[in-house]
Amino acid sequence: MKRSSILLGVLCACCLPIQAQRQMTLAEMFAAADSLNATLRAADFGVQEALAEVDAAKNAYLPSIQASASVSWIGLGYSFDRNFSNATDEQLPSFGNNIALQASQVVFAGGAIKNGVRAAEIGSQLSQVQARTSRNEVRYLIAATALEITKLTNQLQAVEANIALVRKVLDQMQTRFDEGTVLKSDLSRYALLLRNLEFGKTKLESALQIMGGKLSMAIGLPQEETIVPLMSDEIPAENAAFSAENSPAVRAASLAASLSEAQLSIAKAERYPSIAIFAGDNFNGPDVTTFISGKMAGYGRLDKNFNFATVGIGITWNLDNLYKSGKKIRRSQAALSKAMAQLDAAQQGTDLALNAATIEYRNSFKQLEICREALSLAQLSYAQVSDRYAEGLATITDLLDSSNEKLESEISEINARMDILAAYYKLQYVCATL
Repeated sequence: MKRSSILLGVLCACCLPIQAQRQMTLAEMFAAADSLNATLRAADFGVQEALAEVDAAKNAYLPSIQASASVSWIGLGYSFDRNFSNATDEQLPSFGNNIALQASQVVFAGGAIKNGVRAAEIGSQLSQVQARTSRNEVRYLIAATALEITKLTNQLQAVEANIALVRKVLDQMQTRFDEGTVLKSDLSRYALLLRNLEFGKTKLESALQIMGGKLSMAIGLPQEETIVPLMSDEIPAENAAFSAENSPAVRAASLAASLSEAQLSIAKAERYPSIAIFAGDNFNGPDVTTFISGKMAGYGRLDKNFNFATVGIGITWNLDNLYKSGKKIRRSQAALSKAMAQLDAAQQGTDLALNAATIEYRNSFKQLEICREALSLAQLSYAQVSDRYAEGLATITDLLDSSNEKLESEISEINARMDILAAYYKLQYVCATL
């Protein structure tokens, strides 16, 4: 009963309200979601933000340059003796100026800069893994929803076929009732079966509308736009091999452990001094102290600009970190141990999920085989009971039971085929290969 593909356009057009419809393959739905789904767009922006954080962290490798310029008014100058006597009004220049330029380059910081950049790069990789996780989840939602629509549509097709069959039998029973060979109760009970089937049809139609809106939302399209999935129901190989070596959960846990290592190194770097080389130039005038000193020494007021350049090496060492940083280091060590334990848990959880999904996938083939055998028996039984009822050798109860068994077997066989595909997509979701 393998078919190459299912085209659902005609069926969905019959069961859904008149509105915008688009036929899309699973690959087309995935591609549309990549650009339209709000969750995936936010994840992509998160990746861009993390990449910008890496560039910002690398700025710490570049030299620091400061430039300043100012003009000022100088006035109200007085000089005093040390005992604050003999106050003298000093006539100072009224205009002052200052231009300064200084550049410095850190040459040693205990590894803080290197590990800061490393932490930013790990954060960028984490954002990419998170984006991949979101994409995998959205695609699984799309695949599962599209598959559910396919299942519901096939069930609707089976119900409609049984409705047509029941109406045909009812027409035959009405003729026989008119001839007096069928009881009114038999006719009523079969009419009740028809009403139950029609009620089931309306429920399927409602479910299709709901799932259609869910699929549109998952893709990122307006809910009023109905997507008609073009899903292949070709059953994949039972012995297909799957591996979860690229599991986003494991990858994220591994990166989190690496990030904890970088943060531990940053905490340890606080115990080391920071060494930088610097150079600068300062253009300043007038120097008020020199201006007054010149007057007092008898050289006259030295109203001049002064320029001087500097170059050297500086060291900054927060000595209190020698006894304060120990707590930060212990905290970072505990965070690293926690991250390693979470990595082990993520690996075990992924292995368990893969094993469970694989068992479910293998069992789905056995279930399909059982359902196909049951369907064959139900169809044969219905044909036999129908012939016997036509000959008056079976009761209406036998016919009703046989009809119900046939419909249930048809739906079970449809569900079993779809369950194989559902298990297949779940395996791909666990392995992050959607």
